[in-house]
Amino acid sequence: MSQTNLNEGKIEESLNSQLARFDNLDSKIAKEFKITVLPEQQMDPYQYMDQSFKEKYEVLLERFETFAEKLKEECKIDEISDPTSLTQNEVITVGRIWCDSEGKLNPESVLLETLPYFGGNWIKLSLNELLTFSLFPGQILGVQGSNKIFNVYDMNKILEAEFIVTKIFEMPLLPMYRTPTNEIIDHNKNLNGKPLSIVIATGPYTLETGFEYEPLRELIKKMAQEKPDILILMGPFVDEDHPMIQNGEVSNTPGELFKKFITLPLAAFIKSSPKTKIIMIPSTKDICHEYLSFPQPPLDKAGLPKEVTCLCNPVQFRVNEILFAVSNVDLLFHLSRDETERVPGGTDRMSRMVHHILTQRHLYPLFPPAIGEVNMDLKHSLSLELKNTPDILILPSKLKYFAKIVDRVVCINPGYLCKSHASGTYAKMTIHPLSQKLVQGTDTENLAYQRTRVDIIKI
Repeated sequence: MSQTNLNEGKIEESLNSQLARFDNLDSKIAKEFKITVLPEQQMDPYQYMDQSFKEKYEVLLERFETFAEKLKEECKIDEISDPTSLTQNEVITVGRIWCDSEGKLNPESVLLETLPYFGGNWIKLSLNELLTFSLFPGQILGVQGSNKIFNVYDMNKILEAEFIVTKIFEMPLLPMYRTPTNEIIDHNKNLNGKPLSIVIATGPYTLETGFEYEPLRELIKKMAQEKPDILILMGPFVDEDHPMIQNGEVSNTPGELFKKFITLPLAAFIKSSPKTKIIMIPSTKDICHEYLSFPQPPLDKAGLPKEVTCLCNPVQFRVNEILFAVSNVDLLFHLSRDETERVPGGTDRMSRMVHHILTQRHLYPLFPPAIGEVNMDLKHSLSLELKNTPDILILPSKLKYFAKIVDRVVCINPGYLCKSHASGTYAKMTIHPLSQKLVQGTDTENLAYQRTRVDIIKI
């Protein structure tokens, strides 16, 4: 690489470091595994920028009403009331969080959108009675409280109606997928008792000081030695934000750049590590991909080696029994930037953001989406909904890398392989077979959080 990196290969952070980490000796053991994309995640090419205001509204309304009904059922709420009606006793309602202005959400600017059969109106929320809360625009939740103020003149002042919140109800987690026991036994047998080795890297893949893709070349060199079972590469592969592209200093077309720096190196890598399966997931910042809207269909497979599997963004898929969910937009940054919270004593902010994603059961629950960064195509937003609580959740972000367990889910931000003028990080995952003692009954909980080691490594 053009810049010396004294920390190259350093493990920056580890999760479950008591578990063994895979090494290249594993490549000598015959292993078989299966990659299965969930049926709802098979996204075909579509016409984007082709959605009317009415269509957008109907999609948002359907999610709102469906989610509200599920929340009522799962939180055992007997009756949902209209929060805009005057009440002396406390009632429970369900609504969607909005901000009362174009600025950042804060405790004094929180509005609740009511359900359509209450008129779809907004009412200001008073959060003064709550010891703790964490809210963001687009969040659907239940609130308990009362509205004791008329919107009338009183002593030459206008008293604004507001709903005084005393309790918040959030949606319980979706169940985690339980694998038929006979499948678990077959998977363990096909792995010959060895762990699955998975490496995860996210672009950009070249430094801003040039266009030579040195970090990617270094990663591929390491992978040729270590030979992981799966290499997950996430875009951007040709980054629209690269200064040389922004300034018109690159003469090659995006397709030519992709072939030279991505396709050909991957083809050479596969020759040296033919058993490694490669998964590629695009980014909305990829100028080598015609779909800049979100969600995105897969990259065009034309020209790529047959060993490469191209998946959509976001995507949910299984490797054997383990369920993965991946969202390759900077959702963590967008959520943390728009959140308002009161957390006495402080909590882990990233764990809070992950918890929001899991309880909202959605891979982009923030609405409106980040302006200028996410061009949301609501007509195809069904693919954003979680089908189960995943075993592994991958959320690349410009925020600091991490690997942690949140709600029994292994959550990973591998960091970017390049950060401006410096090399970045990638993640190395080792998933050990489920202990035979835990395989019982007709189906089995995967317990990935107990048997998965994750290392965040400096490239």
